[in-house]
Amino acid sequence: MIPHISSALPLTKLPVADGKVEPAEHLLDFKTFLSLRRMAIHPQSKRLLNRVDFIRQVTLNLPEVAALIEESDFGIVHLEVGAMKLATQEAIVHVHFSTVYRHLNLIADLFEHADTELYDAIRISYLEALFLDETAAPYVLARRMLSRPLENILQQSELRLKKMRSASA
Repeated sequence: MIPHISSALPLTKLPVADGKVEPAEHLLDFKTFLSLRRMAIHPQSKRLLNRVDFIRQVTLNLPEVAALIEESDFGIVHLEVGAMKLATQEAIVHVHFSTVYRHLNLIADLFEHADTELYDAIRISYLEALFLDETAAPYVLARRMLSRPLENILQQSELRLKKMRSASA
């Protein structure tokens, strides 16, 4: 049976089936590559946590910290995370390491799945504000409780600060 070529379909050059497999590189553009990479990195495509999730978790798990968030701070993620930093700082100064541990665990859980805004707030208004340039014994002990990702981010911040200081000197 001879196939009937429809005049409605455009004529295309199809590869001849000679048993040779053509490479697929020409079929993959950069956008497709990025999409595939994102799918491989985040196979379940988990929803990123945001400011509302932060407030929810703090309210549920650390109501004493939620009480520190003032009305004028509400809705500004850096100020809300800053209230968390103040509570952790108070616990460090008074050597309440069980409280420090609870705070750092919650921050580590949130940080791991944070959207860009929450990620930056935790990095700047919590980690850097709490630990940069702190060498007192209670801070050194508290820093040992940081998760590996939080410790890595803090080390990167310290390196940036060191470079900035050496460049300005």
